[in-house]
Amino acid sequence: MFNSLFGRLLIASLILLSVFFSMIYFAINQTFITNTVTTKRDQLRLQNNVLLSAAFVENDKILLPDELSERRFDEYESGLYGFIHDQSGKRLWTSYSGHDLKIDLRTLGSQPPKAGKRDFAQTANFYISHHYVEWELVDDQPLLLTFSVLEDSTLTLEKVRDFQYSILRLLVISGVALVVALLSILRWGTMPLKMLAKNIKEIENGTSQRLADDYPMELSDVGRNLNELIDAEHQQRERYQNTLADLAHSLKTPLAVVKVELEANRGELSEAIIAEQSLRMEEIITHQLQRAVVASPSTLSDRVPVDECVRKISSALSKVYADKMISITQDVDSEISFRGDKRDLMEILGNIADNACKACNSSVKICVHQSNDKLHIKIHDDGSGISEQLRKKVIERGQRLDSKTSGQGIGLDVVKDIVNSYKGELLIDISPLGGALFTIILPS
Repeated sequence: MFNSLFGRLLIASLILLSVFFSMIYFAINQTFITNTVTTKRDQLRLQNNVLLSAAFVENDKILLPDELSERRFDEYESGLYGFIHDQSGKRLWTSYSGHDLKIDLRTLGSQPPKAGKRDFAQTANFYISHHYVEWELVDDQPLLLTFSVLEDSTLTLEKVRDFQYSILRLLVISGVALVVALLSILRWGTMPLKMLAKNIKEIENGTSQRLADDYPMELSDVGRNLNELIDAEHQQRERYQNTLADLAHSLKTPLAVVKVELEANRGELSEAIIAEQSLRMEEIITHQLQRAVVASPSTLSDRVPVDECVRKISSALSKVYADKMISITQDVDSEISFRGDKRDLMEILGNIADNACKACNSSVKICVHQSNDKLHIKIHDDGSGISEQLRKKVIERGQRLDSKTSGQGIGLDVVKDIVNSYKGELLIDISPLGGALFTIILPS
């Protein structure tokens, strides 16, 4: 169950509900018990005042009327008992209800006796209220008397237990109802996750091409990113299919040349023809393979440090064109990064910088900067440049391989595809160095 989001949410919610209802039960129970004890204390104080107001002295004895306003004092074992003791603990008066009650009230006080003070105590069987007063009984000498009222707590404790049972039953019923409601809410709340899993399964089975677009806000980004990955996979598959078709179509021309030569020369081919057509087929295959492996951009790609890629390209080209003694300078901030496939960035830099090295006289400059969430890559050379008419033709989409301008063919076509796949721009202008300036603008 812990491997299920539904199960985790359910267990966490049940624990939270258990703690919450336990705290509610404890709070209500304590409040009820406290209020019950407070009420009993106030009631017994009132009954104590009844005894005190009815007491009188006769023949040096303290007496109370035969009938009191509280009838339970005059009913045998009614549960309400009244007593008067002197300071030594001698019982001076007992209500009729408590004649057979054997209890030492001196041990039940919570504080030392003092005239005018009241004391309340609770035992396992009784609620007890004491009122200490000074009374002149003999020779006008004041004596400290204790007026005590006791009430049997059995009935009250039964009411407390009944209340606790009622509250517990109510909380259990409420808890069950909340759990049922919670299950419904969790089922409803996790339904988009089940729908997402169902949509993915449909895509795996081939019955659907994309995820639905009506997911809740929390899953909308997930759905969008998954759709982007699915679209990228479809685009890559389509790219492979198109590349194979282009490869087959492009190989027809050199193969036809070889066939014609074989027929014309009665099965013999010159080394020049073999070398020329072999080179042509190698270029075609290389070009189409490069187009096939162009990675589709993804918003989930890691950040690629641009300066590292520029250094690798510059180092490799310096060795390749060592005989030209080219000066390759770089102007790249180490903090600049590219969000995409590193192979794409290397392909862009490698092809354009290679063309620049071929076209230059002695200098190539690579500059990279970021602005307005865009990555600007500029590659300069000091060669003869590219005319304005040729610039438009070079970057025009759909141009056939055999119509490319010499020196800017296969590599530039691959760059164009990569830049377009990132929804970027490829611009050609005149460099301050005097040659061509290639500018690539990509999202950063």
